[in-house]
Amino acid sequence: MSRMSQAQAKSGRIQRDRDGSLVGGDLTIAETLRVMDVARQMRDQRETAEEMFQRDDLRWKLREKLLRTARVSRDTVTEAEIEAAIRQYFENLHTYQDPAPGLKSALAHLWIWRGRLLVAATALAAAGWWFFA
Repeated sequence: MSRMSQAQAKSGRIQRDRDGSLVGGDLTIAETLRVMDVARQMRDQRETAEEMFQRDDLRWKLREKLLRTARVSRDTVTEAEIEAAIRQYFENLHTYQDPAPGLKSALAHLWIWRGRLLVAATALAAAGWWFFA
């Protein structure tokens, strides 16, 4: 081992060669896992920050569009009311609500269960034919 490699090994520093390969030794498995964990955390934090900036940008654009619409339609809406409406929109953005009961939801349920209902109706017709024939 050269004198320079020994010094690097003792100091624990890892340097890169001109072509980008590691000089001074390889990382252990534990060190590699630690580096990968730090990289993953940094990526997650970056994605979270980008999502927050996108949401702030979307909030600002929505606020501007609502203010323009209010001016065009000559509504007397205050900025506080618009902010409250935007806040309520984002709070309820990803919440599920059951559809209102009625004919449309009954038809949707029938459509979803059509295969099982067809099998049941066929079985009933076959049993009736066998029983009365």
